[in-house]
Amino acid sequence: MERISTSSADFTSDFASMLDLITLNSLGMFFFGFLIPFVVSQQINASGTEMGLIFSMNVIGYMISSPIAGILVDHGISKKKMVLVGSFGRAVSYIILFLSILAKFLSGILLGMFFLGFIVGLFWVPLNTMIAEKSSKFHRSKAYGLRNATIGRGQLIGAFIGFGIWGFANSFETPNLLFVYSPLLVYCFGNIIAGILFFLNVNENLRYDSTSENLASNYEKRIPNILMMSLFFFLIVILLGSINGSLAKPFLLVYLLENLTTDPTLATYIYIPAGFASVYFAPKLGGIADKINPYSGISIASILGAIITFFLINTSNLFTFTFLLTLDTIIVSAGILVLQNFLSRISKNHRGKIFGFQSTFSNLGGVIGPILGGFLWDSYGQKSPFYLSIGVELFLIPFFLIAVYLIHPYLEEATDK
Repeated sequence: MERISTSSADFTSDFASMLDLITLNSLGMFFFGFLIPFVVSQQINASGTEMGLIFSMNVIGYMISSPIAGILVDHGISKKKMVLVGSFGRAVSYIILFLSILAKFLSGILLGMFFLGFIVGLFWVPLNTMIAEKSSKFHRSKAYGLRNATIGRGQLIGAFIGFGIWGFANSFETPNLLFVYSPLLVYCFGNIIAGILFFLNVNENLRYDSTSENLASNYEKRIPNILMMSLFFFLIVILLGSINGSLAKPFLLVYLLENLTTDPTLATYIYIPAGFASVYFAPKLGGIADKINPYSGISIASILGAIITFFLINTSNLFTFTFLLTLDTIIVSAGILVLQNFLSRISKNHRGKIFGFQSTFSNLGGVIGPILGGFLWDSYGQKSPFYLSIGVELFLIPFFLIAVYLIHPYLEEATDK
């Protein structure tokens, strides 16, 4: 995975070091994404609606904390302290989930998922704001791509740890469940160490654009009313896009286990390429996203995503499924980079608040989507959430383009695109 030089003219001198520390925060993301659906569907035997509720609890927490985090960031609260709190809180959530999984306690899993979502809002909003502050506006997508690559590095290490322990523990005739789920405790300590190192080693006052040093004192500068209305329209479109994006995603692993293979180990192997390809190529995807305008980026990503999803759920070949899932994940990641780049350039003074409310609207969609998808799953068949997602993804393209068109004249960090 690509790592930038600290001497790069496009980033601050501490940018690479800051991102490297995120590796430890990211250890559990991939294994966790496999573990929770597996436990609730195969061991607790939750219904589709219950699975949707579990995933929704995570995003409800994120939805609540994101605007709070954005306001705190723009009011000058230390972003390093917020990242520290987010890291420690994530560690606590892993402990809650570890104990709840051992006890097969569905309410405890719901609580752990809610707390995890709430605390990561306090982590990602200040961190994404710092990434924007420490990078050139002409290379913002690459900056977020490098963030994704760092996350991928952590996921890769964490997956080796998690699945290594998982496979070894389950090789015994009577697996020790404490050992089977012990990777969650490893990830817990990883977050604690990451939070401490981030707080001690990152200089949050070092910014790429020196004119942004007094952002807190300029917070009272209001966003123009016309921009506020345009931004609200954009957030509504993001909400609809998030509902659509989360209709089927939580059920993908379950769909795989119930339609293509019943072997969880084989399902893991199918899932791994998709999990790592997008983050491995993230810096290159970011570089490409920096060179294209958001109109083209959003349109291409949406059209290709819809086409690939159609073929994905209409194949019975495991290798084809793996390839299409990997390709779909890469395209979705590229579209997200384009969107984050655009949002980061709207306003320096209100960047944290914009990220916070973008997360809120995205997560509100993430609450509604899995519940709606679970209802469709139970009522109309396992392919129904995917088919609805395809249609809505194509339907939303013109609304995204209108939203970008309305905001583009007011970009504070404008480029030629």
